[in-house]
Amino acid sequence: MKTSVHAILIAFLLCLSTVPMTVSAQASSIQNEVAYGIEYDWSNLDDDFDSMTGINLNEILSRTMLAATDAGLTLTVAQLSTGSSNIYVESAEDRTATTIEIDGESHSVWTRATDVTIRHAVLFDSALVTEWIDSSGSDPTGFDGYLSVDSENAVAVDVNMLEYLDDDYNLYGIDMDFSLASEVSIEYQMDAGLEGAGEEFDFALTFGTGFDLNVPEATAEWRLGEKAPFFPVVSTYEDVEIECADDAALTTSGSEADLKIDCGTMEGDYSVSTGFTFDLSDIPTENFGMDAGLLDISISDEISSTGSWDTDMEDFLEADDEDDDDDDDDDDSDDDDSENDGYGGDADASIIIAEGGSPVDVVSCNCGTANPLMFLMLAAMLTNIGEAFAEDAAEELGDTFEEEFSEAVEEIGEALGGSEEDDDDDDDYSEWFTCANGMEVDEWREDDSNNDCGDWSDETEYDTFYPCDDIETSMEGVQLYEVNNGMDDCSDLSDENVLWLQHVGMDIQTMYECADGSRELTEWSIGNGYDECDDGSDEWPLADETLASTEKMNVGSNGYADRDPDDTGSEAYCYIAGMTVTDPDDGETIFDGNLLMSTGYVTGHAGEDIGPYDGTREFSSSGHISQYNLPAGLTGCDELTQTQIDSMDEFSPEYVATSNVVTHDGSLKRMLSHGQAYQDDGEVKFDAWFDGVHMDDEEYTLEVAIWSDDDEMIGTESVDLESDDWHASGGINDDEMGPGDYCVEFTLVDSSGATVDTYDSDDDDGLCMTVEEVPEWLMELGAILEAFGESDFEDTLEDFGSNLEDRLGDITEDIAYTDAQFMMWWSPSHHTVVGASLVVADNMDTWYTLVGPQISEVYSDEVSVNTGAPPVSIGLNYLIGDAASSAATDMADAQTVEEIADTAAHAEDMGEFAQVLEDAGVDPASIGIDPVEPTEPTTAEEMIDEGIFGLPSISGLATIAVLALAGIVVAQLNRDEE
Repeated sequence: MKTSVHAILIAFLLCLSTVPMTVSAQASSIQNEVAYGIEYDWSNLDDDFDSMTGINLNEILSRTMLAATDAGLTLTVAQLSTGSSNIYVESAEDRTATTIEIDGESHSVWTRATDVTIRHAVLFDSALVTEWIDSSGSDPTGFDGYLSVDSENAVAVDVNMLEYLDDDYNLYGIDMDFSLASEVSIEYQMDAGLEGAGEEFDFALTFGTGFDLNVPEATAEWRLGEKAPFFPVVSTYEDVEIECADDAALTTSGSEADLKIDCGTMEGDYSVSTGFTFDLSDIPTENFGMDAGLLDISISDEISSTGSWDTDMEDFLEADDEDDDDDDDDDDSDDDDSENDGYGGDADASIIIAEGGSPVDVVSCNCGTANPLMFLMLAAMLTNIGEAFAEDAAEELGDTFEEEFSEAVEEIGEALGGSEEDDDDDDDYSEWFTCANGMEVDEWREDDSNNDCGDWSDETEYDTFYPCDDIETSMEGVQLYEVNNGMDDCSDLSDENVLWLQHVGMDIQTMYECADGSRELTEWSIGNGYDECDDGSDEWPLADETLASTEKMNVGSNGYADRDPDDTGSEAYCYIAGMTVTDPDDGETIFDGNLLMSTGYVTGHAGEDIGPYDGTREFSSSGHISQYNLPAGLTGCDELTQTQIDSMDEFSPEYVATSNVVTHDGSLKRMLSHGQAYQDDGEVKFDAWFDGVHMDDEEYTLEVAIWSDDDEMIGTESVDLESDDWHASGGINDDEMGPGDYCVEFTLVDSSGATVDTYDSDDDDGLCMTVEEVPEWLMELGAILEAFGESDFEDTLEDFGSNLEDRLGDITEDIAYTDAQFMMWWSPSHHTVVGASLVVADNMDTWYTLVGPQISEVYSDEVSVNTGAPPVSIGLNYLIGDAASSAATDMADAQTVEEIADTAAHAEDMGEFAQVLEDAGVDPASIGIDPVEPTEPTTAEEMIDEGIFGLPSISGLATIAVLALAGIVVAQLNRDEE
């Protein structure tokens, strides 16, 4: 089926909310009286669903419950829905002469009144009861429980529109009164019990929420700048373009018309209110070791407002056109989306719009479900009310809910062991960094080398970013790696040719001695395809294993070293890197001295071999670059002796400037960088990361231990590391970890068994964790769940699934209609919509009127609706004339669920509903339902055979719940078969 039946019905009911009509004139001043309405009784929903789809929901539910019974699972579902949706339209022309003023000028007019009455209310009650028990073990294992849902919703809308027209149906203005009363509430009650392993666990919950929105009174007055022939034009021409203009005009060509209207202004006033309730109760908190009633929460609030508004209609319509232009579904090619189909031309059909009346010629239109101007006024009115009220209401109600719910959560936290002092400490801790421009960013973003604030105020100059020269005015900076990179990243070009140290540090290089002793080579020269040893031994097979090698330590710096920045062809400056390297373990100095920077286009390097590797594993380094004029008597910086280099400082006559200072901590061999540990799924999971891996070919073992707070080792794990492993992970069983505090310690051990590094809680307190004492209720629940795993519950589900497959396998759908659409009927002689139909097509593509006025004759091939009765009908009732007027009068004062829905019938049916619950072993009073006289319990099969589940009707949420459960079981069965 192309369109959902339920969706069509609901959409049709709502869309017909404001449809005015007129009929032929009468002799009195009141002419063209017309009334019609559409009613739907929600008790028809099951039968209508059956009619439309061929699927009997009661039959499906009955078979589902029998499938459960056959498997040893008790499953009872009952649902009762009562309500009605009603829409009535009354319209009449009052030809009594009156006057209307436009721009101070009086005009003689008469009025057309359209009253729309909408009343909708539904009561819904449902209950699901289930039970299962396995008595095969020493202790019974099973569950029982129920879920009930009680909901009510009601909507009452009144729209009264008064149009001011002259005898040619020219429009001068419109007055409108609007009121809305709406409420929705829903309550869930649940009570469930589990048992197994000699333990019992009970849980209950009552949750209710409600919302109401009311507009007791809203008025609007629209006055055009001058009269407009809107209705005659759209009733005469097939293609009409309407737009606002200062000078009204009408241009026509054949079947096309261009109408310019002085759209004037609209003004109005309103009173509106809204509120909500939120209630949570009956959770047995004492079963969870808390005080009784701790989770009882009740929150409510309401807000109301009155005000007035006005709008220029040209501005309003232009804004609406812009919204339409942005709509992805709008494939209109016109500029302002104001072109519409007119409703003139030849008639498509004739329909009956009054009892005993003659057929009226009509055109099928895409004009909406009513006089288009009614929707336009409602849109303007509700838009202005919404802009004035909705945002403030949502904010105030949201703040109330957040504030009161937060207070409840705080009380729960205190009951679970927290304190107000802890809360105060949390309040004192700020997770935000305030930028110089007032912006706030996450605190962890501070000094991360990224411009999170937009003005670099979250970073440190020259340490985590480089400030451009005009940063005070431009707030501009660049990343450190962008300094002297050959590109002008600062708009003022200040990040290039900067006296700047990029890096300082130390590393290890393996040096190989040629077999003939001619020289030493780096590891990169071995086997590179070039003979760099005089005897070519660097290219021998296995040269890296046969040649003598030595690990040597090197210090080095990289930074600015352009000796000839002006490109004169002669060196003008020399650059000397001052470096200090120390061992962080003992503080001893490894290197402290000056090195000449090699020349470079921009960046140069200074480095020195400081001797064989001495076992140092970590280092701390710092350095800077000093710029000097080339000393007199020298032609180049390379002529400087080391003695001269060592003696040069800021007091030397050649001194020019000094760069930034850079610090760097590093590792020469594998060391622990950081780690983490946490409990997960019965284990203490751990991860460790390493530094210095790229310079270390040795093999190591990571030993991980869990220590208690009394220095008892609880568990250990070892991980063998390959030479290129920068990360290691694993897990340690936590079965031996009772309540208490524990910390994880990482130990890095080399191949000789010596400890080379440790990482523990002194380095990171995140390696510690607290194991709380398992609450008694959680232990009981764990024992019950374990008992379920050992029971035949899985077999029961498999049997249930198999039974469902057998009992539901022969149910097939029989779709009555394959397509559906709305048809709105415009009468050019009445200048308005005079009817609405929901038409449907069968599998032979024959169209029928499912609900709507009687179609007497069809003139156009474009409207191929059969004038006969549809083969399958539903419970929608279409009223015209006195019947519709009487129904509207009866409903006029109804505002609430009790006044709109047949609550007496609902209460009567609730007796049968209660009987179903009692037969299933549930006390109706426990869920707020009046009990019934005691009867003998019956089996589910007997209840079905006796038709108990046919009354009340079973559909909606209850059926969905059972079918969802059935789907889970069938899915499990299919997985097992695979």
